[in-house]
Amino acid sequence: MRMIVIPLTAALLAAAGAGPALSTTTGPTQPIYSRADAIKQTVFVEVEGVDSDRDGKNDRVAADFLRPKETETGLKVPIIMESSPYYAGIDGTIPNHKVDVDENGNPLPGVLAAETKTAVETFPGYYDNYFVPRGYAVARVESLGSGRSTGCPTVGDAQESAGPKAVIDWLNGRAKGFDAAGNPVSAPWSTGSVGMIGVSYNGTLPNQVAATGVEGLKTIVPIAAISSWYDYYRANGGVLAPGGYQGEDVDVMAKAVLTRAGKEICAPVMDEFTATQDRISGDYSDFWAARDFLHNADKVKASVFLVHGLNDWNVKTKQAAQWWEALSRRDVPRKIWLHQGGHADPFNVRTVEWLRQLHLWFDHWLHGIDTGIMNEPRADVEIGPGQWGQHASWPLPGAHPVKLWLGSSSRLGLLPRPLSSRESFVDQKTRTAEQLVESAPSPTRTAWRT
Repeated sequence: MRMIVIPLTAALLAAAGAGPALSTTTGPTQPIYSRADAIKQTVFVEVEGVDSDRDGKNDRVAADFLRPKETETGLKVPIIMESSPYYAGIDGTIPNHKVDVDENGNPLPGVLAAETKTAVETFPGYYDNYFVPRGYAVARVESLGSGRSTGCPTVGDAQESAGPKAVIDWLNGRAKGFDAAGNPVSAPWSTGSVGMIGVSYNGTLPNQVAATGVEGLKTIVPIAAISSWYDYYRANGGVLAPGGYQGEDVDVMAKAVLTRAGKEICAPVMDEFTATQDRISGDYSDFWAARDFLHNADKVKASVFLVHGLNDWNVKTKQAAQWWEALSRRDVPRKIWLHQGGHADPFNVRTVEWLRQLHLWFDHWLHGIDTGIMNEPRADVEIGPGQWGQHASWPLPGAHPVKLWLGSSSRLGLLPRPLSSRESFVDQKTRTAEQLVESAPSPTRTAWRT
């Protein structure tokens, strides 16, 4: 779930309408505040009741805020927050698990070497460039166990969710915050209205926090995000890995993002992940239930603008589909974009339209402006390169399940056909799924085609 986000260039900002400051009394917010003069503030927020590193003290998360200078003289603004375990980079030396193993998990001779993680670029931002001039504060929150935060990474559970939740509580006067010298600080400049956004892991955290039902979180924009960590590292009892990271698992991820000072204190927590994540049976367990946000979809009070790539083999599209379905059953205010790309930020897919809709969305849910965004079609779906359609909802009206039947000659059909003779294959472990699909018939794979 590694993402490198491209900075917003001057040309694209101009194309998106982020030019010279314009005053307005009606319509969407305008860029009337100076990004260059914005106030930067760092706050260490105490996470009440969470001691993930077991040192006998409440954990604290580090949060950086960028807000218009006018907030020093009485202006109150809402907050766009991105929480991440990646701001301090990742440890690229952590090896992935071996994937060539027998039924008991013992290594087999194999040609697939375990991959290691590569360093991730710290998010350079376009939210601050675009939204601070329009009367927002932008926050970057370092996850527990990463960067300047204390605690340990716990990957998807309630302790991890409690970090950004505590920052929302602080912005609403319900939690304690401190400056670098340990002096208490508050947020008189905050309206208390928060929107969370992010891509990949940074997009998963909004789902997690929304599932706590925290007051003040008005909207989330989860992009290429997880809704169940079981479905990221497992599938129906099978042990798998995200596309491009064979052998990764919860313990590998946790160790990679463990970048805090004195990280040795987290060694027992890391060892527990390895012992309890179960790479043998792949069964769904309490470990995975604690990392399944679908269980708490009924707690979601925030609106949701969901974005996912239909060709995302890192965080697979199922993650978005099942989250959307759970939200739909509860009639959560929502909107969806489905594009033909992979594990991508929509800014890089459809820049101008993305910024237009995102701007109207945040203005509506955080500033309380009737921008008309909720009257626009609920679903934007790309059916081909650059071919977008807008629809009343998704699945598209009129869509229904279709059964495909196994037939002779390895064909899938719409009608029942006589079954072929028994077919089998022996996994060779030397070719990827993509190579197997493209290869000629062989005893190392069976392909069923429409």
